[in-house]
Amino acid sequence: MALRARATTVSDMENMTGMENPNLAGKRYVAPNQAKAARAALGDVRNKQARSVSLSENKGGKPAQKPAFTKPTRVIREKEIEAPKQNEVEQMETSKLDIDQEMEQEHIVDIDKEDADNPQLVVEYVMDIYKYLRFLERNQNVNTDYLAGQQVILPKMRSVLVDWLIGVHMQFKLLPETVYTAVAILDRFLMSEVTSISRNTLQLVGVTAMLIASKYEEIYAPEVKDFVYITDKAYTDKQIMEMELKVIKSLKFNLGRPLPLHFLRRASKAGEVEAVTHTLAKYIMELSLTDYSLVAEPPSRLAASALALAIRILEPGLTSMTEVWTPSLKYYTQYELSDLYGTMQKLAAVLIAAPTAKLNTVFSKYSARKFLKIARIPALDEPVVKDIASGTIV
Repeated sequence: MALRARATTVSDMENMTGMENPNLAGKRYVAPNQAKAARAALGDVRNKQARSVSLSENKGGKPAQKPAFTKPTRVIREKEIEAPKQNEVEQMETSKLDIDQEMEQEHIVDIDKEDADNPQLVVEYVMDIYKYLRFLERNQNVNTDYLAGQQVILPKMRSVLVDWLIGVHMQFKLLPETVYTAVAILDRFLMSEVTSISRNTLQLVGVTAMLIASKYEEIYAPEVKDFVYITDKAYTDKQIMEMELKVIKSLKFNLGRPLPLHFLRRASKAGEVEAVTHTLAKYIMELSLTDYSLVAEPPSRLAASALALAIRILEPGLTSMTEVWTPSLKYYTQYELSDLYGTMQKLAAVLIAAPTAKLNTVFSKYSARKFLKIARIPALDEPVVKDIASGTIV
């Protein structure tokens, strides 16, 4: 098996371009920086504010008085601060040693070792962070076939709405995370409140989900009037704000559901994949948003399956799926290859149907040059894709 080049630096080029630069073909995937570049929707949506009063002056132009120093009511003495017990220190050191020994025995590369000096990547906590994300995805899951038995809101209507939201996301030039968060909010809200939603208000729920997601993910989110405009004034500002309140109350303000993108970036780093492979996995994941049969897939498994499928398609030198799923991918994704077969089969079927599907916003998006024309690469027409879709894993 050919060795895939490993990413060693951090860049924000994915969030700035969505891995869109055609010059990235053949280059390795680089994890994005946490800093996001400002974006504007329908022009510059940033609020224009008058020059504020200086923090050092009050409204009368006089220097503000410093607050009087307040003496603490109690002084903590050095002897009151308990030092960690010796056995606790030994236990922590032993735990870290066990992890290192396990990785060495399994021939697993420490993908965070070279990032130890980068405080933005919080290497000390990254394993605990992803453990917590997996905990959240279990607690904020979407039920399988949650629209079953509904006579008003049908799965096809949901697919049409999501496809339209992806187009809105493109027009507003929002972050990749925003559309995933919007769809997650939409599904979780419909799962609990679908009986109170009519067909006439389904689009209202959709734009409201995008508004909330924009506020959660973006630095400069589109304004309410932008969503009124994008719906051709089908709804008023007041209706959108009322629905916004209803949605966040229904979700109990729990908006931070883990996204497939979070897990894909980690898996791409663990798999040492090239940028084109990462982009293909992103395309496959985004195709899944409109497919109702995949709504219940945990984000971590969806990302792992999309990456495994992308690697298998783009690396013809691999003779079997077992060569795709390396010990490092197994360790960092927490999935055995057998756990991914069912999801990979569904994703392959969606991938095959994409060029001729009626809802083709994602296909058109990834057919553009800025996304490496990944939706039109010849490798997607290879028999291996059909074999995986039919359940014949090769």
